[in-house]
Amino acid sequence: MNEMTELEHFRSEVPPPTPDALTAQEDRLLNALATAPAAGRRSRLVLAGLLTAAAVATAVVAGPTLISQDLYPTAYANSAIDVQLRGDEYVARIIDPFADHTLYTEAFNALGLDVALVLRPASPTGVGQIFRLGFDGTTRKDRLGGGLEPEGCTYGHPGCALTVTVTKGFSGKGTIYIGRPAKPSESYQNNADAGRKGESLEGYDPNGHTVAEVLAETRKRGLEVMYQIIQPAPNGEGFSVNPRERSAKVGDHWIVWAAEPYRQGAVRLLVSEKRVAKNPVYGD
Repeated sequence: MNEMTELEHFRSEVPPPTPDALTAQEDRLLNALATAPAAGRRSRLVLAGLLTAAAVATAVVAGPTLISQDLYPTAYANSAIDVQLRGDEYVARIIDPFADHTLYTEAFNALGLDVALVLRPASPTGVGQIFRLGFDGTTRKDRLGGGLEPEGCTYGHPGCALTVTVTKGFSGKGTIYIGRPAKPSESYQNNADAGRKGESLEGYDPNGHTVAEVLAETRKRGLEVMYQIIQPAPNGEGFSVNPRERSAKVGDHWIVWAAEPYRQGAVRLLVSEKRVAKNPVYGD
């Protein structure tokens, strides 16, 4: 058998490129290489080349699995969240703000991070704002954060995303509570000024006005009104709330000290029966 016939013989024996078949072919090539005549230097080179090709083919077949096992995880995504490593921190973009919070936790756990994410319904200016951060057993290098990306954008507009950030190598246990858009029937769980830009009473300050005056403004805007009766402290420094008092007793002459977003299409007025010299809510 000449060299070319020998080469064709080995080629005809090469099976489809599966890992098991390629391993068997390697063994046959190694045996042939070991028993080739000493004077057949060119034959040895041909066989060695075939062995190298078989090894490369094996790496191509098995490569993706080996790479995914050897590299430190840098990304994870599911139907609710997409997490990517950027420099020294993970940036998680919320895909579905109404998903079960276990899907968010699943993504962080897959990356070796003991982080839980809980989204709460918030008024428009509270979306992307952190309600609370919980840390346990962390180091000074561990950081959790969140917000809108790019900063200052309006959620719901193109290119504006709700994001959460976690330090790479976060070593403790953390919980992030952050505002998400509210469904129409949901009450907001954040505290905000209803007169702020983007809220339902934008540009209007109810501080010190009577209930009748504020109701005139809310009717113009088609807003439903809820009340929270407060008892200002004697010195005007703060207030208390008696949950037993019913809003039905609120009269038109009562004083409004603040208006807060309550849910879509509704505001909550903080009111007292008597006027005091200092705003008990904001201290001014």
